[in-house]
Amino acid sequence: MRILITESENFSKNAIALLQKKFDVTILDLQTIDELGEIIQDFDVLFVRLRFKLTAEILEKAKKLKYILTATTGLDHIDTGFFENVGGKVISLKGETAFLETIPSTAEHTWALLLSLLKKIPSSFDDVKKGNWNRDNFKGNNLRHKKIGILGLGRVGKQVANFAKAFQMDISYYDVLQIDSEYKAVKTPKELFEWAEIISIHIPYSQGNKNFVDKSLLDCLKCNSVLINTSRGAIWNENYICQLLKQNKIKGIATDVIQDEFDKKTILQNPLIKLVNENYNVIVTPHIAGASFESMEMTEDFIVQKFLTNL
Repeated sequence: MRILITESENFSKNAIALLQKKFDVTILDLQTIDELGEIIQDFDVLFVRLRFKLTAEILEKAKKLKYILTATTGLDHIDTGFFENVGGKVISLKGETAFLETIPSTAEHTWALLLSLLKKIPSSFDDVKKGNWNRDNFKGNNLRHKKIGILGLGRVGKQVANFAKAFQMDISYYDVLQIDSEYKAVKTPKELFEWAEIISIHIPYSQGNKNFVDKSLLDCLKCNSVLINTSRGAIWNENYICQLLKQNKIKGIATDVIQDEFDKKTILQNPLIKLVNENYNVIVTPHIAGASFESMEMTEDFIVQKFLTNL
């Protein structure tokens, strides 16, 4: 069985060693989907991160491919329907709740985005780099007693709620499931958006959740509200969020995800990126919330062990 690791940089050495004991492993650092398309037909197993979107078109070329390994919870970078219909199997972190509760990176990044946004860290740092020292221009806000609404109290949402508790914030959440929690549940997303000053989004992407944070929810926000998204870009209505910020109907946006992030040619046309370049109160990071050295090593090791168990 031939295995291709598509993104070699800082890949877990332990995971590689385990695979090499049993299989013929090729380790590359492919930069484009075209490069992958030229060789995908030679492999039985792919181990991918988030650099490529594996569409039906690219997977059609992979006649030998039996497994796709991905150390992610979201699967919107893979056409799982097509691959499973042709007999393939995707091995991921989806549903691995017990293991994922040991991984703090996405919640930590959520908190970094929130603090950076409210404390105006990126804009003040950029100003200092220009030789300025304008203390009065960058007054921020405290978190203590602020109302944070958590959309989705799953693994990451719970970790974010615990951080909020440490900062003595007022915490409420909405989840489709009934959860035994110390935090206050609200009955509808609308109630959450009407109440909160900070909305942190942690619902998983699915077709049912596409554009979940739509105009009707966004119109419930207070004018001093900020939005944080470390879920997926397709969860919310980017254009309308940007419109609200430009009209001063919300205070700020911080996100680790954007729509169509796999299409590198259109990044600068994204409405959120445009607002960043126009110096609005927006922070965007390139889907790095889960990409800490420690978390990537742990998750890659876990996926390899899961793959070996499934054989």
